[in-house]
Amino acid sequence: MYHQIISLITAALLCNAPSALPGDVNGDYEVNIADVNAIIDFILDGHGAPTAADVNQDHEVNIADVNAVIDIILGGTTPTPDDHEWVDLGLPSGTLWATCNVGADNPEDYGYYLAWGETKPKETYTWENYKWCDGSENWLTKYCTESDYGTVDGKMELDREDDAAFVNWGPAWRMPTVEQIYELRSYTSSTRTERNGVKGRLITGRNGNSIFMPGTGDWPNGGGAGGYAGEYWSRGREEEHSTSPMAFGLSTDSGVSSWGFFSSSRCYGYTVRPVRESPADYIEQKRLALDAVPMGETSTGELTFTNSTDHPMTFTLSIQEPFTFEQQGNTSSSISVVVQPGSRSTVTVLFTPTAIGETNGNVTIESPSMIGVRSMIPVSAFAFNGDCLQQEYVDLGLASGTLWATANVGARNPEDFGDYFAWGETAPKEIYSWDTYKWCDNGDDHAMTKYCTDSYYGTVDGKNELDPDDDAAQVNCGPAWRMPTPEQQKELLFDCVWTWTSLNGVEGTFITGPNGNAIFLPAAGYRDGDSLYMAGSYCGFWARIGCNNNAQIAGYMFLNTGLGECYLGHSVRAVRISQDD
Repeated sequence: MYHQIISLITAALLCNAPSALPGDVNGDYEVNIADVNAIIDFILDGHGAPTAADVNQDHEVNIADVNAVIDIILGGTTPTPDDHEWVDLGLPSGTLWATCNVGADNPEDYGYYLAWGETKPKETYTWENYKWCDGSENWLTKYCTESDYGTVDGKMELDREDDAAFVNWGPAWRMPTVEQIYELRSYTSSTRTERNGVKGRLITGRNGNSIFMPGTGDWPNGGGAGGYAGEYWSRGREEEHSTSPMAFGLSTDSGVSSWGFFSSSRCYGYTVRPVRESPADYIEQKRLALDAVPMGETSTGELTFTNSTDHPMTFTLSIQEPFTFEQQGNTSSSISVVVQPGSRSTVTVLFTPTAIGETNGNVTIESPSMIGVRSMIPVSAFAFNGDCLQQEYVDLGLASGTLWATANVGARNPEDFGDYFAWGETAPKEIYSWDTYKWCDNGDDHAMTKYCTDSYYGTVDGKNELDPDDDAAQVNCGPAWRMPTPEQQKELLFDCVWTWTSLNGVEGTFITGPNGNAIFLPAAGYRDGDSLYMAGSYCGFWARIGCNNNAQIAGYMFLNTGLGECYLGHSVRAVRISQDD
């Protein structure tokens, strides 16, 4: 009995299922074993009328259709759902714009005129024959957010079954969103032109690619159309309390603005220029930043897929190391996820660092229902050494709110010297000299390769402050920490009391803040060549700012603020701003 009920339901669905792809029997826009099962259920139910299950189109539903689906699967490729062309205009969102309007065969053809939310053209366009009202613009039956205008459903965008691009061209296509229209205007240029005698505008992206959009006009009440402007529907409304959908116009008149955006009567007949749907449209996050993690540990983040359609969606994800995916306790560089209609699915991304600093990558997403389209979601993570007391800091009551670490980077106790760093380097070394300095060429102190503002000293990049990847505090202690600025050093110097003393037999100074709290700064000296100098009498540390006038020197502090040659090995005492970082 249970099987018969399931078969009857399946048969009913199949009678109305869209056949976007040959062999797509169950209407999920894929061709796989599920379609074989759907045909078998259909056969067992005893129906033989031509339906989507009639894959080989012999007007019967039998084992031959099962074989036809298997042949498609074994062929290794899913048939292309449409032959409509698109152009990549280099837009930030990655949106791909069609080269023709819905109903057009060529870029200069006008195509169909359609009321908003309708999918077929008609002879007249009035409120009396508009699909989604009860004969009056004041009584809408769908896409209404105000009770004064009809039955409220709160819908701000067209459902897929009411989207002319989706219905006429297939599941990979949609009418553009309001945001996609604004993006098209913001990141392209337009030129008034003609194509085969048809006036329109050439829309050119920053990558040099372009599309032609003809001056289609409108068809509000059965009147004429075309020539003076192109008017195109979006699939949404800009304001929640507006009953009118958004459209955009492209003027072919040189005397007026080339672009226009407006809310319009939804019963009017405008043209539609589709956009290619992207797998990224189904992901809530447009970029993923994983938590910072010490070397040797793993950080995790999540991508959430949301499927508001009425059919399952399958997505294939891939990523490069050191990022991986976790699925059912296993890790892999590629996975597939199926998101059921009206539901959400979460994918876990793992980051196991292989190097200190920031790592960037991309999650590549494809879907069998969007042939030829792939999306990428940027992923980033930060790895730090963890070899310092990154969790310990003191609030000295300073006006800036700066919190100072209790020990030098690389130290385990406040009195330990810790590590020594050349300015802009993040690891200690045996010899500190221009020959070993990272940011000069072949030991030449007049051939600086980074952090140079004067061509006399090397290649000018204008940088005067260390990038996070070159900040010894951030790289070793984590993203909440930075080397101090000269201003923070001066605040420490002028707003605190310095008392020379010793701690556990180590010479240094206690620095006491306005609120009475203190930190100890050991007299760690500095390193030059392979030797340590002034240990026990000198307690200085680097700032993260270089000298604008001389690329060879950068800020450091010792009972005063000053400048030191970048190749020298000085201590680093880290700062942070917020206790919540």
